[in-house]
Amino acid sequence: MKTPTWATVTGILMIVFGGCSVMNDFKSITLPSILAMQRPMMEKKMKEARARDMEADSIAKAKASTDSLSRAEDDEDEDDEETFEQKQKKVDEALKLPEFSKIWIIRFGYVGVVSAILYAIGGIFLLVKRPFSIKLAYAVLAISIVTSAVQAAVLTSSQSSGIIALSTGLSQIVGILIDIILIAVIFTSDKDAYQFPDNQTS
Repeated sequence: MKTPTWATVTGILMIVFGGCSVMNDFKSITLPSILAMQRPMMEKKMKEARARDMEADSIAKAKASTDSLSRAEDDEDEDDEETFEQKQKKVDEALKLPEFSKIWIIRFGYVGVVSAILYAIGGIFLLVKRPFSIKLAYAVLAISIVTSAVQAAVLTSSQSSGIIALSTGLSQIVGILIDIILIAVIFTSDKDAYQFPDNQTS
């Protein structure tokens, strides 16, 4: 019997999602080292921007013609300096990755690679049709949901996780919703094509 349309579509989606997840998980594994390399560059850019601002302020002061105007500009300079410090703090917070989050992002990256490969394999067996294809699809989708849920819970559990860790954890919710939809599609679809007589596998 021909592979049902729903199984073809679901299998292809699982293969695509699995492949994309593998790439994202490899990025997660290398994320801490990438951030470590980017931090000096960001700090350098911030210093260069600050130097340009100070140069512009010096020119403005040179053009000032009255003491009152100079005092007003001094007050503005203090406000600008405070604003600059706030901007620098925001940049630091954006690049912040506590040791706890760093360790778990890497761990979940390795776990995610295995889960994503199984995910793609589940999609492949939906296409080639084997007696265990449906059970395998259920199993890999369930594994994906569990690993995504644990990752979301761990990375968003700490108040000091940082923006990057929080966004990484919360992004898993989308994957969980997709997995639930795929399970619902398999559960509600006609699976007669996967019912084989004894000693027959295709």
